[in-house]
Amino acid sequence: MKVVFEQRDFRETPAEMMVVPCFKKEVPKWAQEALSKYGVGGDFTGEKGKTYLLPTPEMKSRRVLFIGFGREKTVELEDFRLAGAKMVRAAKALKLDGFSVWVDFNGARRHSEKDVARAVVEGAVLANLKLAPYKKKKRGEKELGKMVVFSRMDLEKEVAEAAALARAQNYARIVGVEPANFMTPKKLAETAGRLAKECGLGFRVMGKKELEKMGMHGILGVSYGSAQEPVLVELKYNAGVKGLPHIILVGKGITFDSGGISIKPSKGMDLMKYDKSGAVVMLGVMRAAAELKIPIKLTALLPATENMPGGSATKPGDILKMYNGKSVEVINTDAEGRLILADALAYGDEMGPDLMIDAATLTGAVSIVLGRHGIGMLGTDKASAHLMYDCGLECGERVWELPLWKEYSEMMKGDYADLKNIGSESGEAGTITAAAFLKEFVGKTPWVHLDIASVEWSDGSQGYFCKGPTGKGVRLITTFLKRWVLNRKRK
Repeated sequence: MKVVFEQRDFRETPAEMMVVPCFKKEVPKWAQEALSKYGVGGDFTGEKGKTYLLPTPEMKSRRVLFIGFGREKTVELEDFRLAGAKMVRAAKALKLDGFSVWVDFNGARRHSEKDVARAVVEGAVLANLKLAPYKKKKRGEKELGKMVVFSRMDLEKEVAEAAALARAQNYARIVGVEPANFMTPKKLAETAGRLAKECGLGFRVMGKKELEKMGMHGILGVSYGSAQEPVLVELKYNAGVKGLPHIILVGKGITFDSGGISIKPSKGMDLMKYDKSGAVVMLGVMRAAAELKIPIKLTALLPATENMPGGSATKPGDILKMYNGKSVEVINTDAEGRLILADALAYGDEMGPDLMIDAATLTGAVSIVLGRHGIGMLGTDKASAHLMYDCGLECGERVWELPLWKEYSEMMKGDYADLKNIGSESGEAGTITAAAFLKEFVGKTPWVHLDIASVEWSDGSQGYFCKGPTGKGVRLITTFLKRWVLNRKRK
C-alpha cells in the first residue's frame, strides 16, 4: 500500500472514502450538518470506538467514515494506531482501491497532528499486512493500493517516516513467519545478504569452520544436534563514515527450537519457528536505519542455528568454552539462546562500540512478569534504559526495566565451570538470571537487553496485527537510535 501526503483541505479532493477522526462532543460543524441532513445527527457524537459511514453525494468524496475517540484528554497515541487498522478493514470490507484520512484539529491538542499522523499511518500499514504466503489466494481478493493523508499542516516528513518504520516492521514479520524447513540458518544469511545489497550494507557470513577457528563454542554447541550448519551474520551500516557513534545490534536467530535434549512439550512447538525473531527484528532495524538515513554507525550480529535433539547434540552436563574464554556448564539445553548471544556479544565487545543492544525471544518467564503487553528490559546503561522506556511509550512498544542485582549473577555461577546456563531448575527469576548470564559477556560496553518473547507472536486479536509474528522491536529500537543520536548532538 502506497502512503502519500497532501497539504490541502480534504473536501477539495475526490476520494473513495475519507476518514475523519472525531473527539466526543467535538464533531466538526460540517459533519454535524451532513449527519443531520440524513436524519442521523444523534447517531454519532464521537464516542470512543464508534464509527459511522455516511454517503456524501454532495461532496467530492464518495463516502465519509467518522471514527470516534471519546474525550480528547483521555486519548492515547495507541488509539490512533488502532484507528488506522479500522480504516484499513473498512476499506477492504467495501472492496475499495484505497482511502484517505483527514488529520487536522485546528491547533495544539494533547497529541500534535504530527504524532497523530505518524500513529495512524503506522497502524494502517501494519494492519494491511496479511501473513499467509503459502495459502492460495481467494478469487477476487485484492490489496489496498493507496492511503492518502490530508492536512492543512505540512506533515509530509512525519507520514514518510511512519510509513518507512511500519514497512520495516512488516519486512521483519514477513521473514519471521517463514517456517523452519524454508528459513534455515543458511537461508536467513541469504536473506540478510539480499537486504544488504538492497540497502547498501556491508555483509559477511561466518560459517561453521570459521566459527570453530574463532572458538565460538556457544553457537557451535547449540548447533551440534542439527543437520543444518550454524552461521554468524554480520551487517554494517555507515561502516566507512568517520566520526559517527557506533552501536552494535545483536539478535537471537534460532530458526527452530525443539529444546534439544531437554525437549519441549509438543503442544505449541510449531511456534518455535519464531525463535529467530530477535535476528529478524534487527534485520528490520537495519532496513529502517538505511531508509531513514540515520547518522550513526551500526553493526548487526545475528547468530543463527537450529536447536535439535540429534545423536551428536549437546547434553545436559556438557561444558562449553565460550568465545571470551569463560566456560559454561549446560544444565538445560533449552536455555540455548543465551549461549549463542553470549558469543556474539563477546565478539561485539571487542569492537569497542558506544553501546550494544540485543533482542531475543529469550525466556517464557517474561510472559509471567509482563503478560503480552510489554518487553522485558535489563542492562548496564541507565541513561539508555530510560531513553528506551520513553521511546516505548512513544511508539506503542512498551518496555519495563527489571533489576540486575549481584545476587542474580551469583545464581549463575557454575559448580564445574565458570558459569551455568540456567540459574534455577524451578525457574526462579528466569528472565533476570538469563540477562545476568549475558552480562558476563559484554565487558565494559554499555548494554541494553530486550527480552521480546512475550510480544513477538499475535493470535490475531491484538489490534493491528494479524495472526503471526508482530515484528515488535523494530520501531522501538529505530526510534531509540534516532533519539539517541539527537541527544548526543545536544550535549
